[in-house]
Amino acid sequence: MKKRSKYLILLFMFIAIVFVLLFLNTNINEANEPVVNGNIIHVKNFDLDAKSTKLKTMTEGSIFVEGKNEQIDHIKIVAHVEIDPADWGGVAFYIPDQWSVSSITSSYPEHQSKLKPAEYVSTWMNSSDESSWRTMIEIGRERNYIANGGGTGTIVIELSPDQKGMFPSESLKIGIEVGSEEKNGNRIMGTDSVKVAVF
Repeated sequence: MKKRSKYLILLFMFIAIVFVLLFLNTNINEANEPVVNGNIIHVKNFDLDAKSTKLKTMTEGSIFVEGKNEQIDHIKIVAHVEIDPADWGGVAFYIPDQWSVSSITSSYPEHQSKLKPAEYVSTWMNSSDESSWRTMIEIGRERNYIANGGGTGTIVIELSPDQKGMFPSESLKIGIEVGSEEKNGNRIMGTDSVKVAVF
């Protein structure tokens, strides 16, 4: 009888240990699962090319809005750019007021190992109170009007609001420009443009 009790106790202990191990393993697997679009509350796509010119300059991508309870905490712009070899206007992004650029990552121009991508991205700040744009980010734009050979690449722009947890607004628009041309002696950057309403 005592032996049977010992076996039963050992059996229950073994079953309990198996259940504990299974429970721990389940929690570990859940913890290791990647979170997809965790705090993304909105996604907006864009697509723009220099159709008013003969240039094959274009950009397309997505704007990812992160936040909680309809409050925006972070915006990420992921864009593929393709700039025509003859285009000195490149691609430009206009960031609205009340938003700061926290980081820019660029691979443009890809497949050209001797070139440094950081040298083909420039950031301009707007000090005018009358403008709705605070920051302009230019990719492959040459202000000496001499094309740099063009190329392709991926740009990631991360934005942070001045105030924590900003609410969505109709005025939250990101401007995008592409292309360049010379007409009647006038040089024009940004021949084609669009304003992308984030919400």
